[in-house]
Amino acid sequence: MTETQATPGTDERTEVRLAVAVHVEAELLRLGLQAMLPGLGCVERAEEFGHTDALDRALAEHRFHVLILSSSNSGHTTAGRLRHSQPGLRTLVVLDPADAESHGALARLPADGYLLREELTAAALDRALRQLAADEMPMPLRLGRRLLSHAGESAHLLPARTVRLTAREHQVLDLLVAGLSNKQIARRLRISEHGVKRLVSSVLLKLGAANRTAAVVTAIKLGLID
Repeated sequence: MTETQATPGTDERTEVRLAVAVHVEAELLRLGLQAMLPGLGCVERAEEFGHTDALDRALAEHRFHVLILSSSNSGHTTAGRLRHSQPGLRTLVVLDPADAESHGALARLPADGYLLREELTAAALDRALRQLAADEMPMPLRLGRRLLSHAGESAHLLPARTVRLTAREHQVLDLLVAGLSNKQIARRLRISEHGVKRLVSSVLLKLGAANRTAAVVTAIKLGLID
């Protein structure tokens, strides 16, 4: 990822430059993304792929930071295979209205972040991409509230099992729930970002979660957080 450090006296925010791949079926959504991405300050390169085979070849030959998918073509097989093919690749799913209202959508469509199709704007897309670059989890507020509510309602349906986290892992989990990035967690706990990445990976492994979203949901269901 290309970064440009701000000079003294200017905005302290680090400017990110991302290579973005787009793989969506809906024509209007695809055209909208094609129109918005080149104009975003955080995007260095954006390419659109109509077929999975072409996407696979591009991921093998080129470095991408973010892959944007629609909920219609981002099932477990696709997302899991693409994640495995390029470690470090972040996936951003644009949810269709029906999937956004479905309690099981996020479990069925694992990703590193989500946007609602009806709320998709250049500003929202730019914000989500920057959050992914900072190891944060973009998620619309009402979607997050629905997710947490459903997790609480379905807690009694989860088979009882014990997950043993260390005190440090519990601290990291609480900060993940708060939406902090790895850099922010490192500052809060006064440890290195490398140490945070190791702790986050350990938490995900113990919870059997593929990403932060799944980790938070599982932790709520298991009663590990309030």
